[in-house]
Amino acid sequence: MDRLVYTLLLVSGAWAQWDMAARSRCWTSGNGRPAQWWNEGERVDRGKYWYTCRRGELYPEGCFTEDNQRINLWATYVQNGYEITCALDDKSYLVFKTTACVGPDDRRYRTYDQWVDPSQTYYWQCKPDGPYLKAEVVGCLSHDKTRKLALGESYDYGDYRYECQRKFNGSVSMCSIGCVERGQFFKVGEQFVDGQYVYYCKSNKGRCQKVCVGCLWREKRLYDGDRYRENRTVFQCEIRSDSFGRKAVGCHVRDSDGTMMDRVIGCRWYITSKNSKIEQTCLAEGENGARIKTEACIYVYKGYDTLQLTPGSYTIWNPPNQAQPIALTCKTTDDGAVLEQYTVDQVYAHIQGLRYDAPRG
Repeated sequence: MDRLVYTLLLVSGAWAQWDMAARSRCWTSGNGRPAQWWNEGERVDRGKYWYTCRRGELYPEGCFTEDNQRINLWATYVQNGYEITCALDDKSYLVFKTTACVGPDDRRYRTYDQWVDPSQTYYWQCKPDGPYLKAEVVGCLSHDKTRKLALGESYDYGDYRYECQRKFNGSVSMCSIGCVERGQFFKVGEQFVDGQYVYYCKSNKGRCQKVCVGCLWREKRLYDGDRYRENRTVFQCEIRSDSFGRKAVGCHVRDSDGTMMDRVIGCRWYITSKNSKIEQTCLAEGENGARIKTEACIYVYKGYDTLQLTPGSYTIWNPPNQAQPIALTCKTTDDGAVLEQYTVDQVYAHIQGLRYDAPRG
C-alpha cells in the first residue's frame, strides 16, 4: 500500500472516531455548573429532574422529591396525602403528576374513588382538579352507617329530618333541619299536633327539638294558662320547661242567678235564695280531677243564718215566738242541694230516704 494512502486512512479513521465522540457528548448546564460538554453516560441534575447524556442528548431518568431524594422515572412517593409520580408529559418532558389520593389507611384511591372517614360520619372522593387530584369530603353517612348522602341530600331519622351540609368553616356534617310527625315534615318554627298536645319545632344550638307548647281540646289549641271545662271540672293547660300536662284547677258551677262560673279548688261559696243558702266547696279528686261538694243547707230566718242541715237530712224546729214548729229538709239535687220548708203535718210525706238531724245553729 502506498504510504500516503495509508496515512490518509489513519487520519480519516481518527477523524471518524473523534467525530463520533464529539457527537455523543451533550452541551448543557447542570449539577450546579454553567453550560459545558458532558460525556456519554454522564448523569446531569437539573432542578427537580435528572438526566443521562446519551448520543448527544439528555435522556430523562427521574426526579427529586420534596426532601431531595432521587427517584427513577415512573417511581412514586407520598406527599401531603397524595401519591406523586415522576412521569413524562405528552412531549416527553419530565413532570410530576398527582396519580392518587392517599387515605388514612395509606390506601391509594384513583380518580372518582370514594372512601369513608374513620369517624364514620362522612366520606371522601378523589376528584380531578385541573392537572392534579383533590381529596374532598362530598357527603355524609346516615346514623346507622349504611347509607351515603350527598351534600344537600336529606332523610328522616326518628322524629327529625337531617340534611348533609357543608358549614361555613368548610366542615361537613349531618344537620337536623326540621321535625317529622306521622310522616309529615315541619320546618323549624312550625307548630304541629301529636295526640292531645301541640308541639313546636325548635332549633337549639344547631339541633332540632320537638318542644311541647300547648294542649289540644276539641280541635282547639290551648297554650300555657288557657283553661277549658269538661264534666263540670275546670282544666288548665300547663307548660313548663321540664314538664307539660293538663291540670284540674277548679269546678264549673251554677251561681245564684243561674249563670255558670268557675270556682278554684279549695274555694267555698253559697247559692242563695230568699230563705236559704246552699254552702258548697270545690275539692280535688284523684290525681287530676275536681268535684263539687255540698257542705250544708242553711236556713235564713229574718235575715240571719239560723239553722244548718247536712245534705240528705231533715229537722223539726220551733221558731221563737211562734206557736207552730216547722219542718226543714235538705235534699240533694244535680246542682247540689235544695232547702225546703213544710208544716209538721206535711213533713212526713217529704222525708222518705232522709235522716233526722238535730237543729244546729
